[in-house]
Amino acid sequence: MSGITVALIARNEERFIQQCLQSVHAIADDIVVIDTGSDDNTISIAQREGARVFSRPWPKDFARARNWALEEVKTPWTLMLDADEVLLADDIPNLLAGVTQPTADAYNLRIVSLTDRAEDLSEARVTRLFRTDPRIRWEGRIHEQIIPSIGRAGFNLGPLDVRLMHYGYLNEVMTSRDKLQRNLDLLDLSIKERGTSDWKAYMLWQRAQTLMALQRLDDAAKDMKQAIALMHPTAPLQPLFWLTLAKVYTVKKDFRKVHQTIREGLRLFPDYTDFVYWEGMVYINEGNWDRAWESFQHALQLGVPKAYLQSELGVGTFKALWQMARVSRMQGKMTQAEAYYLKTIQMKTAFYPALHEYIEMLSATEPQAILQRLCLVLSPRALAGALQMVFHRTPLEENLLRLCQEQVKTSAV
Repeated sequence: MSGITVALIARNEERFIQQCLQSVHAIADDIVVIDTGSDDNTISIAQREGARVFSRPWPKDFARARNWALEEVKTPWTLMLDADEVLLADDIPNLLAGVTQPTADAYNLRIVSLTDRAEDLSEARVTRLFRTDPRIRWEGRIHEQIIPSIGRAGFNLGPLDVRLMHYGYLNEVMTSRDKLQRNLDLLDLSIKERGTSDWKAYMLWQRAQTLMALQRLDDAAKDMKQAIALMHPTAPLQPLFWLTLAKVYTVKKDFRKVHQTIREGLRLFPDYTDFVYWEGMVYINEGNWDRAWESFQHALQLGVPKAYLQSELGVGTFKALWQMARVSRMQGKMTQAEAYYLKTIQMKTAFYPALHEYIEMLSATEPQAILQRLCLVLSPRALAGALQMVFHRTPLEENLLRLCQEQVKTSAV
C-alpha cells in the first residue's frame, strides 16, 4: 500500500489515458478520474484500468475541475496527473521514497514536454505530489496553481527527482483538440475578471503565447507590451516577458525589433542567458555566422541562469555548444564542428539532435570508424542507451546501435 491516489481530469482522452493509467498501476492505491464531457471511449478505458470515474459538466475552470477530483481522494497522498502524461517507471522508487520517507509535504516533479522538434524538448518543475488536505486546492481558471494554498496551509515544498513525460504539446495533439482556441477563450474570461495588475500581466503573457501559436502576431505583441508596462520593471516574470516579445518579433521576421528588445532585456537582466542564446538563433536566421558564434560563446560564459523563474534547458551549456557546432558546419569548418559536436554529446548524451547531426555529418565514413570517434567521449553502453531512446533511427544509427551492443556483450564475457 503506497497511500497514493492518482487523480486527473479528462475529456476525450482515449488516445492517451490508457498509457497514463497503466504507468501508475504500480504505485496507485486508488485512481480518480473526473470526466468533463467525453464523447469518445475515455470513460470506458479509464474504468477498465481500474479508475473511479465521476462525470461532471465542464465548468470552464481548470482549478474547479481539479478540485472536484481532490474531493474524492481518501488516501494520505495525492498524485495529480494530466491524461496526456506518463510516469516514468525508472523513477517509481524515488516517488515511493517521497511518501514513505517524506522530506516535504508537497513535491515539485520534473515534467518533460515532447514537441515536434526534438531540440525544443523542455523541462519544468510542477507541483503534482502532495499530502491530501482540504486546505490544499487549485486556484485559477487556466494555468492553475496549487502552491499558494500549500503556503497558506503552512506546508513545505521540496523537489523530487521524478519525471512525467508530457505529450500534449505535439502540434497534432494541439490541433486535434482545438486546445489553442479553448485556452484563448479561458484566458479572455480570466483577463476580464478582477485581479491585481501583476495577475493581469501574467494572464496577458499567457494569452500572448497562445496568440503567437495561432499566428495572431500583432495581437501577441500588443499583449506583451501591455504586460511589460503593468508589472514592475525588475519583477521575476519580466525576463520572460521581454523574451516572449523578442520571439513574437522573430516569428514576424522583424529582426531589427528583435535585437532592440533583447538589448533592453539585457540592460535590465544582464545575466539572463536566454536572451543571448535567442539572439544567436536570430543571427543564424540572418546568416550572420560570426555574430551567432559570439552569442553562443557568450551564452556558455554566462552558463545556466540563476535565480530566474524559467530558462530553456541547455541554453548556457549543451545547446550553446550544439549551436557552435552547427555554425562551424555552416561555415565549412568541419574539424571545429566535429569537436563541438563531440563536446555536446559528451555533456548531454541523450540530446538526440546533436548525436543525429554528428552521425549524419559522417555518413560517408565507415560505421566502425564513427563508433571509434564517438567512443572518445562516451562508452559503447552509454551510446547504445542514447540510441535506444530514439523511436525512428536511421539505417546508419541502427548499424551503430548493433555495433555498440556487440561491444557491450563482448566486454561482459
